[in-house]
Amino acid sequence: MKKLLKGYLIAILSLVFLIIGIIGMFSSNSDQCQSTSTDVSVTTSADKEAVAKSLHDNLKKISGVTEAGIAGYLGNTQHESGFNASVIQSNAPYSESQAMNPKVSGYAFGLNQWDNSRRVELINYAKSKNKPWTNAGVQYDFALNHDGTNSDLLKQGLKMTNIDDATEFLRASWERGGAGTTATRQSYARSWYAKFSNGSSDTAVDIATIGTETTQNTDNTTNNSNGCATNVAQGMGTSGSPVKEIPSAYKSKIKDTNFTATSSSNTYPFGQCTWYTYNRMQELGTPVENGLGNGADWGKNAKAKGYKTDSQPHVGWAVSFSQGADGADPTYGHVAVVEAISDDGKHFLVSECNVVASGTGTVSFRELTAGQGVIFIQGK
Repeated sequence: MKKLLKGYLIAILSLVFLIIGIIGMFSSNSDQCQSTSTDVSVTTSADKEAVAKSLHDNLKKISGVTEAGIAGYLGNTQHESGFNASVIQSNAPYSESQAMNPKVSGYAFGLNQWDNSRRVELINYAKSKNKPWTNAGVQYDFALNHDGTNSDLLKQGLKMTNIDDATEFLRASWERGGAGTTATRQSYARSWYAKFSNGSSDTAVDIATIGTETTQNTDNTTNNSNGCATNVAQGMGTSGSPVKEIPSAYKSKIKDTNFTATSSSNTYPFGQCTWYTYNRMQELGTPVENGLGNGADWGKNAKAKGYKTDSQPHVGWAVSFSQGADGADPTYGHVAVVEAISDDGKHFLVSECNVVASGTGTVSFRELTAGQGVIFIQGK
């Protein structure tokens, strides 16, 4: 009897190991569209074009990545490091104590100049693979797969279809630095697009813009992600349509045009109206706090927390739209920032996010009229 039970046990264990082996075979091939290999071949060369070509060719293997997105990445990389994987900011020498201190800033490393805690994480990741942090392949793999939520931001930018938008998105949301260098980075990006996409620089811009023209002035953009949403076919005031450039009538009224500023203390979901409004209010010097809820909740929650509120617009204040007001989502509502008041005092301009090219962090503008279901909030 014992021999029989032992035989059954051996047979069962063999079957279990066989099943595990089969599952392992399938699971190992379940995500072929993403780059997860630390052995990816990215050249480390003094020739920046060779490095750029190597990065381009590897990125092309990832599902959903566009030539425009890759160009945006390359434009940023050229400006950050000149494609030198071993460069330290300001050509400083390597110091282990500085490198491994996450509080040390202005001591950025590598192709994309990782700094602070991201620099430390890069070094630790390289050590875990028994490779130097200067290895371009390690940096490529870290950027795409091991840089926390930043890897998601990178992949998001790589899938964008407009060169200038992809470049600026990656600068502002992924690199999170280099304010005032947008035009230079975009120029680099267009050049790389032209070189690797077999077109001229003018053609590059035209081709990369296809697919975004219809969203630039759309009047039916809906996104039901947590935080906010708008259906701009409804309740749009006077002009109402969202545009990506400040309307000419308001340009002279807006002094601070850094609409891509981001804050490391922001805990709202990336790309949502709440995320943008928090960032913009920080930039304007009248911040609001985290945890105010969905867009529709901001008015009542802010008031309960002691913020001054009003039913009329004020420049530099946030504006909370209740469900359905001015096209806001019927579940989450919406929130934006008042940028200017019209000359006749009847309209106001807002800057906002998640209306044009939803989920990408794209900022747009709308002219509205004050009405029911809106609460204006003064930052502190």
